[in-house]
Amino acid sequence: MKYRTFGWVQNPSDFEKLKKTVEVFDPSSNQYTKLKRYIIQDVIFFDEDKKRLQSMLDNEICEFSYYDLVGTSVNKKHKSPRRRSDAVANSLLQITILPQSANTKGKLYTDNWTSDGYLRWAVSLGFVRYNRETDTFSITESGKKLSKVAANSTEEHNILTNALLGYPPATRVLSLLAESKRSLTKFYIGNQLGFVGEKGFSSYDESLMIDWLKSTNSKEEQKKIRSDVEGTSDKYARMIANWLSKLGLVKKTTSKYQNFQGNDITGFQEFSITGPGLHAFNQSIGSSKKTVKTKFIMWEFLAIGGKKDNEQTRDFIRTRRALTIKLLKNHHTIDSLLNALKNSGIPEEKETLIADLNKLISFGLRIKLSGNKVSLLDKIHDFSIPNQTFTPAESDISSEKLKNHFRRITDLPEKYINLLDIAFDKDRNRDFEIITASLFKEGYGLSSIHLGGQNKPDGVIYNDNFGIILDTKAYGKGYGKYISQIDEMVRYIQDNQERDTFRNPNRWWENFSEFIPKDSYYYLWVSGKFLPTFTEQLKQTNHRSHVNGGGLEVQQLLLGADAVMKGNLDVNDLPKYMKNEVIRFSSSESKI
Repeated sequence: MKYRTFGWVQNPSDFEKLKKTVEVFDPSSNQYTKLKRYIIQDVIFFDEDKKRLQSMLDNEICEFSYYDLVGTSVNKKHKSPRRRSDAVANSLLQITILPQSANTKGKLYTDNWTSDGYLRWAVSLGFVRYNRETDTFSITESGKKLSKVAANSTEEHNILTNALLGYPPATRVLSLLAESKRSLTKFYIGNQLGFVGEKGFSSYDESLMIDWLKSTNSKEEQKKIRSDVEGTSDKYARMIANWLSKLGLVKKTTSKYQNFQGNDITGFQEFSITGPGLHAFNQSIGSSKKTVKTKFIMWEFLAIGGKKDNEQTRDFIRTRRALTIKLLKNHHTIDSLLNALKNSGIPEEKETLIADLNKLISFGLRIKLSGNKVSLLDKIHDFSIPNQTFTPAESDISSEKLKNHFRRITDLPEKYINLLDIAFDKDRNRDFEIITASLFKEGYGLSSIHLGGQNKPDGVIYNDNFGIILDTKAYGKGYGKYISQIDEMVRYIQDNQERDTFRNPNRWWENFSEFIPKDSYYYLWVSGKFLPTFTEQLKQTNHRSHVNGGGLEVQQLLLGADAVMKGNLDVNDLPKYMKNEVIRFSSSESKI
């Protein structure tokens, strides 16, 4: 059985193309007719694909496989193309969703990646039905309505609005905007959207991103920060807010900032709810004596992961969350839910359940948590769970136990607890950099600016008493000694000491407070784990720079933040720990 992921869409945003996607499943639609009459013959490249697809439409087939719809990426020689532009058309959605260059370059098909995105979108909004037993897709009743209404009509607008009001992540965005007294960036929304902190749901702190934008005077770098730097949840937030904007439920504005050099710069796009948006949202949650809008979800909505992740773990988490949602109908305490999950073959710790419930809230379900009591305020369309037992990997079980340990002993937000995973994932280096910088700001109460970029450290951390040059390293098996990175850190230390714009014209050191004494600067590496050889790296850095510093493993990073927040550690004592060795704030570190 094939298990796919739905519910989360990053790139499709054109409602006209969404409608055409749905029309592919309706033999009476314009798009279906065009495909049958001439598009398949004119655009599909290989004869065998032409014959197969033409036969299906000639026979008015309206249920298609994933391959029929999305196809593959192959060139004219039936091999993997070196460039995306070398791929040829071989599926129904590839020849339905035309690229922007169709009119100028005459390319009458898109790629399989874009096709997959539009198919996911149609499934996620309930216009297309997915049969996981056969890995096939067909149209729903709401999809038929969308297919038949006139383009840009009031009826079309109402169908799209109704679909989004039943889509939990969209109502989550509307809820956050309705509660706010100001317009919000994608970062503010993304921090509270989806399965917070998990892989596939990273988000960057709003104030940290604004400070990063303000820290540079380079228009090129500003543009890159505005357009290219965002967590995955931030991207979801931006896309969903844009959909809502096109329907008139949300308004978009572009902010203006003054950077640290005193120049006016373009800020991030911001979103606010409109009058019609607030009215529609209030109706959807049952205000003004209206019926609560039933939410549409699928088992496939409830977890996400990269290609390298353990699929058994992913599908176990989906099942655990799906069962939790179903059990909320008859179980209204944490203890009762835990017992019911155990009786269903999923024994879990209390901390995992509470984390799941909070993540289902940020996913978009209205769940009320009060002490041991819990209640589901939303109505949910019935959905199926695969009749299969999934077994998470031992490493993932150990990881969850470790996170539960930190959930018990600290008061840290979930996004920081997940640094325990991020710190060992080399594919999430940027997430590690930005979320660590955010923790120094929110947890340690220090000024923290993420820098990144060429000839800059990952960030600077400071108050008026001391400054720290920060470098983060996400390594799967631990971080040891690297001569090149000693050279790099020593160069940063010397940049800061000399502050010579000829030596380094980007002036990154100007982000430090002007009041810091010259002898109160330090260096710091942060990683998941340090190997024994790392001690030599610290000694050599100190020997060459005559500046003190240290290394901080992720568990101690979290424990230190929690200690500062609870008043058990004075942040101004941090320099005392800079002894050119691996720092330990607490002995509460777990070895699970």
